[in-house]
Amino acid sequence: MSQELVAQFHRMTAEFGIPRAQLALLDGTAVEVAHTGGPEAAALRFPFASVTKLFTATVALQLVGDGDLALDVALGRYGDEFAAAPNGLGAEVTLRHLLSHTSGLVCDLDDEDRSVHGFVAAAGERDLLFPPGGAFSYSNAGFALVGRLIESATGMAWREAVETFLLHPLGITPAHLPGPGPSVPGPAVAQGHAVTAAGAVPVQVRVPAALAPAAALAGTAEDLVAFARLHLDARDVAHGALLDDDGVTAMRRPAPGAEPYGLADGWGLGWARYGSAERPWIGLDATGGGTTCNLRVHPQDGAALALLTDSTAGLALWRGLTDWLRARGTDVGAAPAGRSRPHPAPGSAPAADRAGTWANGTMKYRITGGTGAPPHLEDDTGARYRLDVDDHGAFTAHRVDVPEAPYAGRFLPHPEIEHGCLMQFAGRVLRKEVP
Repeated sequence: MSQELVAQFHRMTAEFGIPRAQLALLDGTAVEVAHTGGPEAAALRFPFASVTKLFTATVALQLVGDGDLALDVALGRYGDEFAAAPNGLGAEVTLRHLLSHTSGLVCDLDDEDRSVHGFVAAAGERDLLFPPGGAFSYSNAGFALVGRLIESATGMAWREAVETFLLHPLGITPAHLPGPGPSVPGPAVAQGHAVTAAGAVPVQVRVPAALAPAAALAGTAEDLVAFARLHLDARDVAHGALLDDDGVTAMRRPAPGAEPYGLADGWGLGWARYGSAERPWIGLDATGGGTTCNLRVHPQDGAALALLTDSTAGLALWRGLTDWLRARGTDVGAAPAGRSRPHPAPGSAPAADRAGTWANGTMKYRITGGTGAPPHLEDDTGARYRLDVDDHGAFTAHRVDVPEAPYAGRFLPHPEIEHGCLMQFAGRVLRKEVP
């Protein structure tokens, strides 16, 4: 299977015009590695983007195992910067909520080029979207706060902590994406490319310092497989010393309230879950700055698959490879619309109440129509979707401006507002703005 998969990887990267890509496949003890783009592409680091969150979550669980952090203690215990938050962040939100994206925090803040302390203060000023633990809403801001907790517990900057406690013991020499200041020295990092009608356009990406724990790591596909070994059932003694069995289990176990409708089949403390509840694949998908990163791990079988590309066409490559694998009996869990188990919420708001502007931090989506015609949604990039909504508030969103696979979403009753509702779309919860 590995040789056939590598052959498909080479064929599809050429088909989609991807300049550089890396693939690594772990099957038991053997690792198969492939790359495109010339000899230098083998050592090139690619942005992990949001897959960085898995490394941050692992360090957090290391600290939980050592007794330096606790999963179910309100954040206010860790300092005045959390305790003083006017939105209740310090009194209600826990590390478990942050790691499972159930904190109610918005995804992104409007000014992320802040100091770490300034970012924590800004996160504490925004109203929570829902009571902590009440729903799933993907949050970069939440992982910025996890990074701050790691810094408080270790007395180190997040970058130093993740290298000292995790990367160097795993034999990984990482690169870090630069922030708004001078470039960060280190190994060469692949430049991303956005595929447009006019061709591939180079993209420069910088990650604000406060968001480094959410998206700033870069490395190779082999690095991702080395990390994956830490989370297998069959682990060696060295891996067990890095993260105990309780930490590994906690990261995989479905978190209460974490129903990532349309994004995955479940969520743990960092890991997304795909497939059966008893034998799931775990992983994460990420895009950023014209690059893509995909990781899947099957803990029981000792298998892992990692793909890195320097092009937005990597989305099509991942879809093609996972479809090819599924046709041969291995479903690693890609996430097109409808793959999540349905969790429609009876009693969601009627169609007449859905038109208007919906917001999650910097995200602003607009819904129009709905009376005698299907409602339409326009996101903050200008993309337009037709919403096919069922009687329970679950919907499929079809792009009407360009050909693209549909997305799944749903309307949910608001837990604090009578007859109010929330919209869960692309893994984020949005709340309707009141004029």
